Amino acid sequence: MIEYFRTNDQQSLEKIDKEEPGCWIAAFEPTSDELSQLSAEFGFEEDDARAALDLEEVSRIETDRGYAMFILDTPVRDRSSNERSYKTIPIALFETPRNVVTVCSVYKIPLIDQLKASKDLSSTADVHAFAADILMASSTAYFMALRAINRRRTDLMATVKRPSRKELEDLYNLDSSLVYFKTSLVTNDAIFEKHLRRSTFPTEEDRYRFDDVVVENRQALETTQIYSEILDSTIEHFSLLMEHDLNRTMQVVATVSLVLCVPTAVAGFFGMNLLGIPLDTFPWGFGVVTGCTVLASLGLLFVLKKFRWF
Repeated sequence: MIEYFRTNDQQSLEKIDKEEPGCWIAAFEPTSDELSQLSAEFGFEEDDARAALDLEEVSRIETDRGYAMFILDTPVRDRSSNERSYKTIPIALFETPRNVVTVCSVYKIPLIDQLKASKDLSSTADVHAFAADILMASSTAYFMALRAINRRRTDLMATVKRPSRKELEDLYNLDSSLVYFKTSLVTNDAIFEKHLRRSTFPTEEDRYRFDDVVVENRQALETTQIYSEILDSTIEHFSLLMEHDLNRTMQVVATVSLVLCVPTAVAGFFGMNLLGIPLDTFPWGFGVVTGCTVLASLGLLFVLKKFRWF
């Protein structure tokens, strides 16, 4: 699917029916024919565009082929495992002489929603400026996902005293999401820094705009690292609570087993089929033995309680 957008007088995006000079061409889940059409029309390698469809593709930048190509990772919800978890997927961005072209393997991603909601975009006709806006929106999408992850963590901490298996799985899924984010943001930062050092920008304003992209990406990385440490502490906190509850349960089980040893031992002694067992001819022998057993068990409980065994 290929869609076309341009900025209007209010500096926001509007969808148009067909391609025109200075518009943004966004390819979502493109077919082979659509990739061939785009590469032929805009002069970039088809293999470069196809790389964005490989979920394992590493972020990189190419500027020596007559066009600038960015392949960077952007966050999306991981619908296959849990609606609250996230993963990152590659998106390819091409700066051609007339247009900005993007290729992505997923239709609805936060980056696109962020661009559509923005009211202060550069003109799509200004290729370098609008490409920087897309890169900036990618970092902003991380912040949106991070806020959602932190809200879920806060909700669990506020409402859960003894987490269930599902809630623990939610925490581990959130932790996995942050691992994806950290890895992707580190690689994104590397290619942004490389582009900032080695590329010649048309104007000083374009350079300042890309500086903002680098700063925003690093802030997203720092925030991810902070949230990851907090989430690790939360998981450790729940683990300690579960370990404490398990220890208390084992103490109770051990106490019950120890107290039950008293009547078991007495019953075993008086249950021997031998002559001369104490109180075997006494009319109240059973009651006396039972009473002494109960007193001995209660005494053992008192001693264990005094020593804070349970």
